[in-house]
Amino acid sequence: MSSFFTGRVLGAVAFALILSGCSVSGSYPDATELDAAKLRFISDMSSATLSVLDEQHCGGQTTGILNNLFLANTRRRVDMSMPPVSDKTPYLEIRLSPNKELLLHLNTQGTGSVCGMAFTFTPQSGAEYELTFNRAGSQCMTMLKRLHQVPGQVARSPVPLVNKGIPSCMGANALFPVPAKGLPATPERDGLIEQIVSQSIITEMKPGATSLSESAQVEAVDLVVNKRKQQMNLDLPDAYWVQYRQNVATYLVQTQGIKANAFDQYKVEYRTRLSRLDTPSIKALVPDTQATDVTQALATNGAMLQYYHRLNEQLQKEVMANNWARMAELDKRYGVCERYAQCWQN
Repeated sequence: MSSFFTGRVLGAVAFALILSGCSVSGSYPDATELDAAKLRFISDMSSATLSVLDEQHCGGQTTGILNNLFLANTRRRVDMSMPPVSDKTPYLEIRLSPNKELLLHLNTQGTGSVCGMAFTFTPQSGAEYELTFNRAGSQCMTMLKRLHQVPGQVARSPVPLVNKGIPSCMGANALFPVPAKGLPATPERDGLIEQIVSQSIITEMKPGATSLSESAQVEAVDLVVNKRKQQMNLDLPDAYWVQYRQNVATYLVQTQGIKANAFDQYKVEYRTRLSRLDTPSIKALVPDTQATDVTQALATNGAMLQYYHRLNEQLQKEVMANNWARMAELDKRYGVCERYAQCWQN
């Protein structure tokens, strides 16, 4: 599950959409591969849209529109084998090329707010998915689930959402802006920048001085594996559990490194942003000097603290997604999903 920004926009959004040429069915052509993946996009929000982006389509291709005041809901369908939970909430369906990394962009424009989100997605061969896009209080929420059938039921397994962007699209349009270059470095500027960065660091950013001991790690892995065995209650070979144990151990090690990674990336990003400023502007951000602009310094540090929190969350999602992919491959190799509804699905 992921939440993202909400904000106010001008009225007459539906009319603006019509003027911009947004069609009911969109411009995205369904994939034609026999093993194409299928995705159902479900939303109850005003003027909800889903666009598909890749290296050849940095501007995105639209798939249609839902819940627009002046346009009928698209009836786009691709004969998915598993029905939606309810037919009451509008939805559309598309076919996606398998094993190809895409960027899916969701957007909605109501009379008083706008919400948007993007995430990287690699559809699996022949798989079926559901993507929901709804509001929860003051936030918009999205969730991607993979659908699969087990005896007597349809199972919906959540898939983690991570936005890796499209590096080759950098500079192609406003969605992928090229960062401004920094000004030439000098000893004076480098010293000022280091003062700002070093004094912005708070306790919560600093990596822990100690990590789990080897015995504590083994105990933690045993706890996870044994609990999973009890939940599944399946007859699986020892080789499966050896690999499962290794995956858990790898995930544990990677999660312990997240904070240090975020800390290092934070300092690099802060230095990069400051390098784009002229020298007087940098001096105004150095704490406790005659040239300090306290208001601007606090605002800059506050913005960078928000960046740190977003970065830390993003790194956690990436580690989780990598572990998810390893577990999904393992369960697929041993046919777990045919017998267990809560299997790992990618």
